[in-house]
Amino acid sequence: MLTGDVLGRSAARFPDKPAILWGDERVAYGELDAAASRFAHAVISAGIAPGDRVAILCGNRPEYAAAYFGVARAGGVSAHLSPRYLEDEIRHTLALVEARMVVVEAPLAATVAGLRDNLPKLETVVVIGGEGEGVPYDDFVADRPATDPALELDPDDPASITFTGGTTGMPKAALLTHRGRSHWGRVAINDFGLDENEVSIVAAPLYHAAGGFIWFQPTIMAGGTTVVQGHWDVPEFIDVIERHGGTGAFLVPAQISMMLDDPAFDAARLGSLRKIMYGAAPSPPALIARAERALPHVDFIQNFGQSETGPLITIHPGDRHRNPDALGYPSPLVEVGIFTAPGQPAAPGEIGEICARGVHVMAEYLGDAAETAEFFRSGDGWGWTGDLAFAEADGLITLVDRVKDMIISGGVNIYPAEIEKILDLHPHIAECAVFGVDDERWGELPAAAVVLHEGTSALADEIASFCGERVARHKRPRRIEIVDSLPRSAAGKVLRTVLRENYGGPIAGKASG
Repeated sequence: MLTGDVLGRSAARFPDKPAILWGDERVAYGELDAAASRFAHAVISAGIAPGDRVAILCGNRPEYAAAYFGVARAGGVSAHLSPRYLEDEIRHTLALVEARMVVVEAPLAATVAGLRDNLPKLETVVVIGGEGEGVPYDDFVADRPATDPALELDPDDPASITFTGGTTGMPKAALLTHRGRSHWGRVAINDFGLDENEVSIVAAPLYHAAGGFIWFQPTIMAGGTTVVQGHWDVPEFIDVIERHGGTGAFLVPAQISMMLDDPAFDAARLGSLRKIMYGAAPSPPALIARAERALPHVDFIQNFGQSETGPLITIHPGDRHRNPDALGYPSPLVEVGIFTAPGQPAAPGEIGEICARGVHVMAEYLGDAAETAEFFRSGDGWGWTGDLAFAEADGLITLVDRVKDMIISGGVNIYPAEIEKILDLHPHIAECAVFGVDDERWGELPAAAVVLHEGTSALADEIASFCGERVARHKRPRRIEIVDSLPRSAAGKVLRTVLRENYGGPIAGKASG
C-alpha cells in the first residue's frame, strides 16, 4: 500500500470523524486528507521529483502529519529529524539525505538558515507555526488543489527515513519503502488490537519510529482518533486522557516512571485507558509490576522493534506474568530468527542475535554501503539487529543485551542488562546503566552509573554490596558512580560511550560515589 493511501482510505470511510486532536484544534479525516493533498501539490510545484528527499524538523502538531502524507503523495521521501538534534547533527542529517526541502518549525528556522551555505542541495525551506527565514506554511499550501495528485508510484518505491538512535557516532538513516511502512501498520494493528474505536494518545515524538510509525500511522490506518501531545507533560497527559476518553498510549519506560511519580497522578482520572504499549528502551519488570498495581484496569503490552525493522516481538500481560523477564513472541506477520552465525539458527536456550527478514525491514542505510552490508551480512535477506537473545522451545524470546554493550572480562561474557535488572531492585535507585571500563588484568570490568529517587540517599559501597549479594562475583560492578542523570542521545538512549569516557579510568578496587 502507498503511504498516501493509508490516510486516503480512512478518510473515505470516516470523512467527518476527528483524525487528530491537538489542544483545542480538531482535524477531521477529510480535512487532513485535503491538507495532505495541498501539501503534495505544493511540493510538486516546488520542483521536488519522485525520490527526492524532504526533511521534516518539527515537534508534534497537525502540520507534521499533513507534510508527511503530502510528501509521500508527491513521490518524495520524507526524512524525520529530531528537534532535539544539535546544530552539527542537523547539518549531518540534512547533508546525509541530500535534502532538497526542509519543513521546519519556527523555533528551529534560524538554525536551518545558518546551515544553508553548507547544504548546496537545499533549495526550499517551509516554516511552520511562526516566522522564520523561509516560506510560511500557510502561504506554501495556499490555493493548491485539495485532491490527491495520483502520481503513478510503486509500493516498493522509497518512502521515508528515520534516523537510528545509535549510542555512538552520528545518526544513521534507515530508508524504508511504502510497502514496508504500511506493513508496520498492519503488524501494530494486529499485535496491539487497534480499530476505529481507538483514541490514541501520541505522547512520543512523531519523528521517532515508535511514536510516528508504530503508533500514530497505525492508528490512522485503523481509522482511530489520535490525540497529539505537543510535548511530554504528565498533568497534560492525564488531562487529555480524561477529556477525550483516551483508550491507549505508547510510552517509553521513563515516561511510565515519571507518570507514576508525578503528584498529578490519579488512577481515577485514567478510567477510559485500556492499554499502554511500551518499548524503545529496556523496561525493568519491577516498574511494569508497579504500573499494573497502580492501573489494574490497563493492559501493559511491550513491543520490541527497531528503526530498521519496525515492530517485531510483542508480549501481553498473561505471558509476561508467567515470565517477567521475557521479551515476547514474534508477531505472526513478520519473520524473526535467532542466529549464532550466518546460516546457523540458535538452539532453544542458546544465545544468539535477533534477526529479521521481510518487506518490513529497511532497504538500506542511506549513503552508508558499509553499514548496510554489515546489517545484511549473511547475504540471505536477514537483517542483524545487534540484540542478543535466546528463545524457549515454544518460541518465547528473552532479551540478553546489545552485542556492542557486552563486557568481556577475562574471556567471559558479561551482559550489562543482567546487572541492571539487579540494580533496579534497589529501592533507592530510579535508573541505572552498566558499562565496561578497561582493566590491565581482565581486559574489562563492569561499572555502573545510578540515579537515585528524589529525596533518597545511598552510598556507592552499599549499592555495590546490594548488587554483590545477588550476582556472581565476576559480574559485580567494581565502580558505582552516583549521578544526577544519565547521558542520553536525542532519541533517549543511554550513551554508554559517554559513561566510559567520564568514568573509564583505572579502578582502584573500590566503589566510588
